[in-house]
Amino acid sequence: MKLRHIFLTAFAAVMSLTSLAQGLSENQRLLGYIMTDSITVSGGAFGTAGTYPVGAVMTPQTLSSYAGCKIVGIRMAAALDLGRTSTFVYQVKSNKMDTLCIQKQRLYAGWNNIFFNNGGYEIKGDETLFFGFDYVETPEMITADQGGLCGFGDDMEGALYAYGNFGQGLNLYSLSGLGRLCVQLIVDVSSLPLYDLDITWFDTGFKYKAPGENIDAMINFSNVGRKAVGRYQLCYQLDDNDPVVSNLTDSLRTGVQADWKFSLKLPNDIATGLHTLKVFVGQVEGEALPERSKYDMKSVSFGVYRNKLSREKAYLEVYTDQTSAITPYLNDMVKLVADNSSALVTVNVHKPNTPLALASAAYLHDLYAYTHPAFSINRSFFPGEEHIAYDMNDYLPSVGAEFCAGILSDMLMQDFESPSFASVDLKLTYDPATRKVGIKATGDMLPEAKAIYGDVALTLMITEDQVKSRQTTMNALTGRTTNNQNYLHNDVLRAYVTSPIGDAVTSNDNKYEANYEFTLEEEWNPDNIKVVGLLTKKVDAVTEDNLYDMDVINANSAALGTITGIETIQPSVAVKHTGCYTLDGRRVETKNLKPGLYVINGKKTVIK
Repeated sequence: MKLRHIFLTAFAAVMSLTSLAQGLSENQRLLGYIMTDSITVSGGAFGTAGTYPVGAVMTPQTLSSYAGCKIVGIRMAAALDLGRTSTFVYQVKSNKMDTLCIQKQRLYAGWNNIFFNNGGYEIKGDETLFFGFDYVETPEMITADQGGLCGFGDDMEGALYAYGNFGQGLNLYSLSGLGRLCVQLIVDVSSLPLYDLDITWFDTGFKYKAPGENIDAMINFSNVGRKAVGRYQLCYQLDDNDPVVSNLTDSLRTGVQADWKFSLKLPNDIATGLHTLKVFVGQVEGEALPERSKYDMKSVSFGVYRNKLSREKAYLEVYTDQTSAITPYLNDMVKLVADNSSALVTVNVHKPNTPLALASAAYLHDLYAYTHPAFSINRSFFPGEEHIAYDMNDYLPSVGAEFCAGILSDMLMQDFESPSFASVDLKLTYDPATRKVGIKATGDMLPEAKAIYGDVALTLMITEDQVKSRQTTMNALTGRTTNNQNYLHNDVLRAYVTSPIGDAVTSNDNKYEANYEFTLEEEWNPDNIKVVGLLTKKVDAVTEDNLYDMDVINANSAALGTITGIETIQPSVAVKHTGCYTLDGRRVETKNLKPGLYVINGKKTVIK
């Protein structure tokens, strides 16, 4: 959703830290997406009279550094007097908001400091917060061509949201066109130590690496102590080798984030299997960090391989929702890609408590679906992303299926070309009299599979096409939603043949075989049934702690209607889209790109 700019006001100077802290005590800090008093957009508006809860979203990635600190208020800027309205801090739980702090107070043009009467909220560090104010846009504002919102700089993920029902269900909606909303948390940091650095992000690129490969790593780190620092150590350590220490003397004010890059060449004789690269903070101002800081170290596990296999298919897992009007747009995009490639297998896992939901698949929504609909590719993590799953919900209805399909097809091909260490082939038999399906799963398994994953698990699923059930749809011209009771759903996850997290398979001479039998329900149409097979790491349970280890090693499918074995692999995808785009679909020039995540010639690319 794009906000309307009514007029712009540019300021040449950035206010100093002293000016920024006016009205705050010595132990109070501002936390948000802007650290300046400047306003570069003044008068932003929705263009329709109403009350809009607007604000920013802060995730555990940032809040974890401030666990134990207390949010005591909000600082925000307005383009004009907004009258008496509410400022708030909500905890985001799925699509719902739990009220933590709320204060009704008059908001004036310019910057406002609002302190909560209830004493504030102590940050736990594992929550997601939506903080801001109820912006009331009046008919008088529209008549005068004068909005009340203020922004700074460029758009940034997390920095501008509205909560409401904008024709697509009650939810948080990302906004663009205003830059970063001028809103910050006022945090009492008395509980923080004098000197403290936290590592907030660590990136080593893709998970699988060859001996002798160069790892170009980068970390983001932040001064979360109460004083500025000028001498500190950043270190990295490969497995149990001696740490490599870098002594840095760059001045870093409290609350400021910086980055550090280093390069490491893997030894040619490094063992095949799983390895760990750890980064941590050494001394700060000549002293070791306090024991209270558990965020001064991060580690990444990666697999080293010498041999690899090709993938049968890329696995697209969609966490779909029959109550979301975005879902049909996503279905259209996936169909466009699937029609141009047989190197794709799709499974639609329906949201719990909807008609097509499968109870045994609910764990996937809990672990992957930060929003609905969303999707993962091979359940693998792309460097630079916040989640394993993706969504295109902000622009699916507006930029068209072809553009989105171009992005998706290249994302799929990128994962399709990633190394695999075991194969999966499926052969089916079917007895119409008993409706029993016989499934024979076979494949090769390289020594790398055991070395990297330990035990390997096979997951078998039954999916069905052309399943008639309800679906919320939206008229693109009017924005109105309706419930289509005769919508035809494809790739619906109907049942697990194995355990939902897979059954262990044992290899013999680098090969394995597993046989299963499954009886179809009477209402399922055999002509529309597929069997989908996945190989993953075998675990007792899938949790947030091992989620990055649960990427799909290989995938395949077989259609029951033909009983002709595995479909021919045709990895080429016809849908392409060239050029460089931001993630909200804006085309940009490739020269002098700012650090961030872009779609370049259809491929997601991290610019550092």
